[in-house]
Amino acid sequence: MNNPYEFAKNILQQDKDKSDISPAADGFTSIGLYGASVHEKSEDDGSSSCFHLENESGTGDITLYRVFPGMELVYNDMHMAYCNKQQEPASDVMEINYCREGRSECLFGEHQYCYMSAGDLSFCSLQDNSHQSEFPTSHYHGITVTIDFSMITDEMKNVLELLAVDLERIRELSRMRDFTIIRANSTIEHIFSELYTVPEKIRHGYIRVKVLELLLVLTELNPMEDREEHVHFSETQIEVIKQIHAFLTAHFSEHYTIDVLSGRFEISPTVMKKCFRGVYGDSVYAYMKRYRLQVAERLLKESSLTVGEIAAQIGYLNPNKFTSAFCAEYGMPPREYRKKV
Repeated sequence: MNNPYEFAKNILQQDKDKSDISPAADGFTSIGLYGASVHEKSEDDGSSSCFHLENESGTGDITLYRVFPGMELVYNDMHMAYCNKQQEPASDVMEINYCREGRSECLFGEHQYCYMSAGDLSFCSLQDNSHQSEFPTSHYHGITVTIDFSMITDEMKNVLELLAVDLERIRELSRMRDFTIIRANSTIEHIFSELYTVPEKIRHGYIRVKVLELLLVLTELNPMEDREEHVHFSETQIEVIKQIHAFLTAHFSEHYTIDVLSGRFEISPTVMKKCFRGVYGDSVYAYMKRYRLQVAERLLKESSLTVGEIAAQIGYLNPNKFTSAFCAEYGMPPREYRKKV
């Protein structure tokens, strides 16, 4: 290898004057993951671009950074049920996702479902795999890192080798199976959480440092020890659980028992409870309690209904119990919350 510092200089400067982050004819770009609903909002300083997504399920915003040749990082801010149901396979590309908050459902192939919750990390190869992501709670914030191995230059490979990053091991790691998920731990938190607090002035450089750190962690990762097998649910079970969710949220002021729901939707209580928690991250009771309080929080902001009227509207017959539940969730009584907003 020639002077490694010259290699590094070339790597860090080669995208300096490039502000076009639209899909290239001869290479992969992360924007392709988001489908036809993406529209560019604005360009920043040449290192990033902002995009807006909108469809019948909601809206989203993403910011894409070119990190190194063949490597991109995207901040995801989603308030929609899905963004792309027609994603195509991408040859020799690895996708890495970190969930900061919310929930993400990933469907790989025809029948493999995986659910990510806050703090989780997942990775997979997009080679020969068409997959789609949905957001069961219509709320997801996270980071996506993509690596297009075919676009990594020889100079970049030399720099990574200098830093003890084993690119071939990472490539093979992504191909071990369709999908690997690592549940939340301190290492994942250390890498990704700081990307949300770094000052904008140094963000691009900081992103580069953090991506290198991620690559080092992946180089040493033992997936047999660190990964957790994701729970498989059949497509039929997932569809029934989503019907139950739609029914509950449409009738949120009513209270239904597990037995009533399982009978109504012809699914065993045990499977229903397990599958509902798998999809939505909580029990039916806990999820609906939080959902009702979220409705109440919105009504306190947007309506002139009294606290008692709001309590009744979301299914609390006793206003005092509503006040206690709201205080436990939001840290203050409803009347005080309304004054502050």
